[in-house]
Amino acid sequence: MTAAEDPTLNVPFNGATFESLPHFPCVTLYHRHGRSGCGTYGHDVQAGRLLHWTSVVVGEDGGEGDAEVGVIADGGGSKPTIPPYVAVIEEENYIADNVARLAYFSSLYAAGDHYGKADVGGPLRGVLVLASSSSSSTITTATTGAASVAMSPEPLAPQGEGTPSSSLTVGNAHGWNTDGDVGGYGLVNADMYGVPTAYVRDDGIVSYLATMASAQSDALRSATTTASSLSSSPYPSILSEFNYYMGPGGEIDAESGRAVYDSKKCLGWRDVDGNWTPRCAPLGGNSVWAGAGSPVPLGVGNEVDENDDGGGRPTVLVATSMDSTSMFHDLSPGANSAASNVLALLMAANLVGSHIDDDVLDSLNGRIVFSFFQGESYGYIGSRRFLKDVVSGFQCGTDRSSSGGGGDVPSVHKRKDAGTTVRACLHPFRADLTFMNLGRVRGMIAVDQIGNLGGTKSMYVQRGDVTDGGEGGYASFLSSVMVELSESDDAAGYSALASSVGSQDDGTSPLPPTPLSSLVKISSNAAGGVVLTGYDDAFVAGSMYHSHLDSASTGGLQSIDKDAIAYAATLLARTAVAAAYQDTDNGVDYATAAAFALKLLPESVDSSSETFVDLYKCLFEDGNCDTFLTYGGIERVNDAVRTGTDLGMGVPLGTPPSYYVSIYDSSNGQAFVRVSGKYYGSLIAGDTDENGEPIKVYGEDPADAFLVRPSLLEMSLFGILNDFLGRGSFASSGEDGDAAAVPTLKTCKGGDDCSSVTYCDSGSSALVVPTCAGGKCVCGSRSHYHPALDEALSAVDKLGRFEIVGDDESLSALYAEPYWSSYVGVRIYNDAGIGPGVYAASIGAAFALACIWFVWKLKKKLVKEKVY
Repeated sequence: MTAAEDPTLNVPFNGATFESLPHFPCVTLYHRHGRSGCGTYGHDVQAGRLLHWTSVVVGEDGGEGDAEVGVIADGGGSKPTIPPYVAVIEEENYIADNVARLAYFSSLYAAGDHYGKADVGGPLRGVLVLASSSSSSTITTATTGAASVAMSPEPLAPQGEGTPSSSLTVGNAHGWNTDGDVGGYGLVNADMYGVPTAYVRDDGIVSYLATMASAQSDALRSATTTASSLSSSPYPSILSEFNYYMGPGGEIDAESGRAVYDSKKCLGWRDVDGNWTPRCAPLGGNSVWAGAGSPVPLGVGNEVDENDDGGGRPTVLVATSMDSTSMFHDLSPGANSAASNVLALLMAANLVGSHIDDDVLDSLNGRIVFSFFQGESYGYIGSRRFLKDVVSGFQCGTDRSSSGGGGDVPSVHKRKDAGTTVRACLHPFRADLTFMNLGRVRGMIAVDQIGNLGGTKSMYVQRGDVTDGGEGGYASFLSSVMVELSESDDAAGYSALASSVGSQDDGTSPLPPTPLSSLVKISSNAAGGVVLTGYDDAFVAGSMYHSHLDSASTGGLQSIDKDAIAYAATLLARTAVAAAYQDTDNGVDYATAAAFALKLLPESVDSSSETFVDLYKCLFEDGNCDTFLTYGGIERVNDAVRTGTDLGMGVPLGTPPSYYVSIYDSSNGQAFVRVSGKYYGSLIAGDTDENGEPIKVYGEDPADAFLVRPSLLEMSLFGILNDFLGRGSFASSGEDGDAAAVPTLKTCKGGDDCSSVTYCDSGSSALVVPTCAGGKCVCGSRSHYHPALDEALSAVDKLGRFEIVGDDESLSALYAEPYWSSYVGVRIYNDAGIGPGVYAASIGAAFALACIWFVWKLKKKLVKEKVY
């Protein structure tokens, strides 16, 4: 439907579009302390006539102002009753302050049952947010609420003070998101129970709904002065009906002051018979990480490949988040908050893999690991899970015996070779234990929002001064290296400067909401790092952080600087090399390390290169692009050949892309294990399953295997990193600069096509066995998945069930999304009240009586004529 087709309900039989209104919903989420988001009060629909929002709010002074519908309360102590309504609001006015005004006005009145029985709540029955005409052109400022179209729904301190993730963020009171402070505390954490909300973007529908809401509001202003008169003549009206029940909420325990219903109760819900039947699923997915240089050994403990002399090297993480969010989760484009970061890190990996050979990378004092963490927008789910496993140490089978005898097992039983088969753990469940060979995490180089520099060419280096030894620590070294490298390469005028962010009252230097906070917190300040950002002490004004308008394509306002992303990628790659060059005694000064990195990587990332352009299209414009489909399709074949099971392609990123993390289940990233033909989320041999049958031991059936179905984005990143970093087997590096003899790489559609490859030297290690990545056979797999699941959750045997473990009440945010019906939606329709119905019924009754009288008279006549 387009504006040219002029959608309207005034034409008979023209309501198909409105019967199921095209929209993006505001979804409920539960967390440790309650809920956020929108939804109806119960399973019954909520309906009300469309009114412009300014007609159903109190004035600016809190009293009755010009922007209020003219209703005078009737006498008596009870609230006056008025017909339910749905507020129609432009997106530039959809801010926390205005939503609070809508809620306050509604609280002054009781809802009538004009459009269905209203057992609970006031007359506000929903909100329709209309896309602004400015979303396709320029940013404008709203006249009401002093908000910009480009405003962020996040609070002033994202994942900081006053949020479910406050204890997870370093310097949680710092105001990074100044746009989020416009109009209140930010909507993303608000509990709008009973106020279902939907975003409408179609131009034609938006125009029609805006016109009708304003017309109906104008009619009320001129025709009504009392609640009683308003209630007596609300017809005819255009109504909106919401069918969006997403779970209970809105109730606070008076004694504890906490929400009655939260994610712990939702995940642990039991029915009347005591059966465990969760009402929600945790948020999560899979993080993707890959080591530069020779592949990380696959064995665990004594099974580590003895030929790998780098097994004990410390790890330098080059990291970013790979997700974003918005008030409307299906519309989370994340152009600056996700896509720009992912592209920069991918191009950095490509630069390293294409220009430094594995031997040189293996000779460095540290191992470079590129990490893409999932679920970072919701309490750093991916980075905290990964770093707790790596930094705090993971032990397989310590809670209960994981395989009848404890210890790790081959992830595919029929492929038992310890050198070429990933090891796994049945309980606590991990499908890949390769992370256990990464050694100590020495530091992190993170990146955040470098696609929009606010019209400048300046980036900034953020670091936590109180971490890792303060000024003499590794974080300080990394910061100095990055600034030095920036000064050594004035590429098109771009630069990286030390951030001006100072210490807070407690001496803490705030860190942006990035994976670096996870490292600092989990290591108890023993490890630190830096974040390369596109902002200094606050996000760029109008950056639309976690907004549905953070898009460089359809319906977006974001302006992305491709050259800035390319510059950031180059700087990240060089800083990573310099970081790995530093010895364990900190004997290398930052200038020497920077010079070494610049010598190894004199080339820069080019934003006009074919690789950059292809990935930009995939990440910013079309998440179902051919490049992603190719890489994802090959990983699908690789896994099917390896495990004997084809799980199909993962959930697509969408067109345009949407970076919401989604729920964590067996169809959306949860790894599981097949044992003797049955599937389990975790396995303890000897236990009984839900049917009371004993669980068999893993390995009794040759087909036993660990399985996972990641999203298309996760599968693509996995394959791309294998491709980019696998080229290190043929890259040329060293002082002579002579080009290495690069063989013609064999084309492939899956791993089996690479079995006859002879250019991979596997004499020293079975880890370089050929693998198919991006349609070419490369030597050895560098990529690995890691579960992005809240650290307080552990999978049990039945798929989709998670038990809460550990004592971290004050830590993880524990986000979960409730299950909701596939029949939910929004409907717009004409409602003429009961008058036409009564009229039609009366006419029908009169006609029926007339027919009865006619038949009686006719029968009487026929009897008289003796023909009946």
